[in-house]
Amino acid sequence: MKYLSKGSIPNVLILISALFFLFGCSWTKPTAKPAPSAEPTTEQPTREGPSAKPPSKPDTVAPAKPSRPPPSPTPKVTPEPPLRVTKVVWTSVNLREGPGTRHRVIGNVKKGTTLTILEVRGDWLRVQLEDGSEAWVSKLATSEAPQPSPATPPKPTPM
Repeated sequence: MKYLSKGSIPNVLILISALFFLFGCSWTKPTAKPAPSAEPTTEQPTREGPSAKPPSKPDTVAPAKPSRPPPSPTPKVTPEPPLRVTKVVWTSVNLREGPGTRHRVIGNVKKGTTLTILEVRGDWLRVQLEDGSEAWVSKLATSEAPQPSPATPPKPTPM
């Protein structure tokens, strides 16, 4: 014990514990039982007496089939519907930061400009311009505006 200092004893114990754990785990006996074979077994006659051996088990063991989880269903990818487009029908219309006249004007477009509709919120459309920028525009200034119903002439009254 004269070669060991006070601080080396815990280190030696840790080393011994680690070695025991590593080698102890590899020396464990398997607990799995062999799977019964599908072949019919025939019993062999046994001898009575001091040298009687137990009947031998067949040497072949059916390999266990690895269990695979069922294949996961592939998610259905639904293609997004094509975006609608609209055209400006007024001579000029303001482009805004948000849906409503209280939002700041960020530009304007002329009649005939094609706009891609990204979102509809009430009477306002969030649109993408041809240059890729986005803004809000009044639905009334576009071809998306509700069309007035044609005036129906009054029915003639019979005389």
